[in-house]
Amino acid sequence: MERELPRILAELIDAVPDEIRVRRLARSADFTIDLPDGRRLVAEVKASSRSAEVSHAARQVRAAADVLGGLPVVIVPHMGDAGKRVMHEAGVGYIDLSGNASLRGDGWYVRVEGRPNRFPTRGRPSSPFAPVSARLTRRLLLEPQRWWRQVELAEATGLDAGRISRLVRRLSELELIDAQDGKMRPRDPGAVLDAWAEDYDFAKHDITAGHVTGSGVGLARQLSETLVSQERKHAFTGLPGAWMIDGFAQFRLISVYVDGDPHELAEVLGMRIEPRGANVQLIGPSDVGVFDGASDAGGVTCAAPVQVYLDLLALPERAQEAAVHLRDEVLRWRRDA
Repeated sequence: MERELPRILAELIDAVPDEIRVRRLARSADFTIDLPDGRRLVAEVKASSRSAEVSHAARQVRAAADVLGGLPVVIVPHMGDAGKRVMHEAGVGYIDLSGNASLRGDGWYVRVEGRPNRFPTRGRPSSPFAPVSARLTRRLLLEPQRWWRQVELAEATGLDAGRISRLVRRLSELELIDAQDGKMRPRDPGAVLDAWAEDYDFAKHDITAGHVTGSGVGLARQLSETLVSQERKHAFTGLPGAWMIDGFAQFRLISVYVDGDPHELAEVLGMRIEPRGANVQLIGPSDVGVFDGASDAGGVTCAAPVQVYLDLLALPERAQEAAVHLRDEVLRWRRDA
């Protein structure tokens, strides 16, 4: 970073690299960067742009910049979309070593986007949000103000004690949980959800799409009645979930988790399998944890709001709007409530 940053900054602000002074700090922040025009950047450096890491860095560097005087900046190898959102919301600038940047302050604005990642990593580190492992995160977000013991989480999620211990350690490394007296809870439920959303892959589920006669809420209720009569465990998600939970947006595509083989169940429901223009998605979950927290909403069984939110991020129609609405109106956690 010390070698590359002056060159990158010089290109961004049309300066000479030798005139940019990078000074390492012992505390407060990682570096101060003094520019030829007298401006100062106060920088915190992170090895990745995962939202949990850069969110924490943003808080730290803002506090340091207030003391040291300067523009707070987070520096990473390559800033992803989730990290950019975090920086924007925090009001903190960023520079990545791939040549992208967003800096704003005192009538000064620099923005460069679209330069490719110069530091791709091979493979991915183990994620605490893999389908089975995510049972822990889901359970924490279902009761975010509760202080949990590891043994209680093992019982609630069906995960063994060793796995719970490893996941808790990983979430602690990502600074996503608080711990005291052997108990834990999310430090910031919103940050935990954002971190989970970065890793969540809706396509990992076994999805069978097709056509069933009917539409919208009426068809969702019809499918619910059939699934109940067949004693099939199920939970609506996506747009029908958002509608049933909080009345947001009429919809065409019905997404529902079902226990068992969705291909087999399609016959029972009279569904013609044809992905193009489908109005029903039967979803065989990548892990049964998706049913945790499911409850009655609008007369049908819906997945927990956190699960519905994650699925909306990957679905068409007005799903993105529905996700924002659900986040603002339903997933409004209050630590002091």
